[in-house]
Amino acid sequence: MKISNIEKFFVNSRWHARKRIDSAQKLFDFAQLAGKPDCLEIGCGNGAVSVHFARKYASAVVGTDVDPEQVELAQKGITALPNVKFLVADATSLPFEDSRFDVVMSFQVMHHIANWLDAMREARRVLKPGGYFIYSDIIFTEPVARLGRFLLKRFGSNMYGITTMHDLDSFIENSGFSTVHISRKNSLMWYNLEAVYRSN
Repeated sequence: MKISNIEKFFVNSRWHARKRIDSAQKLFDFAQLAGKPDCLEIGCGNGAVSVHFARKYASAVVGTDVDPEQVELAQKGITALPNVKFLVADATSLPFEDSRFDVVMSFQVMHHIANWLDAMREARRVLKPGGYFIYSDIIFTEPVARLGRFLLKRFGSNMYGITTMHDLDSFIENSGFSTVHISRKNSLMWYNLEAVYRSN
């Protein structure tokens, strides 16, 4: 799902880019990123995290986003970075071969994808054995998830993906990931979860 213009104004701000980079780097530090790992960012937005990763690790990075305007914006910032490219792609049907990347990352994106589980499976498919899945998102409490699913069904909307810890834990276990790091900040309605997983 494309984000609204109001959301774009927020996520494309310098303040938000700096905050996102700082949060991402804390997660990168939990992974053993030796050499020059090939990296994919799903839902790259304006490309700030992808560019940071490429500069920090001298890696080849591909950023994808479903919104052509965001991809165009990201491309404007990489004229001097031949190891980074951005393209329009649906997270639920990525245009890459199996086991393509050493690192796949996704920051606060999956709750914007109605069929988020398909997107997570695609992230797993394109990740190499031993690769890292670096992930953060909103994880809803069970009561809020039930209410949200009811409302989405009632009003015929497929605008959001609703994930609970049970949903996420089941995916991780069934997909052959081991947990390197996980943390969550609790609120009454959801968790802000940050995690680093490694494929077996």
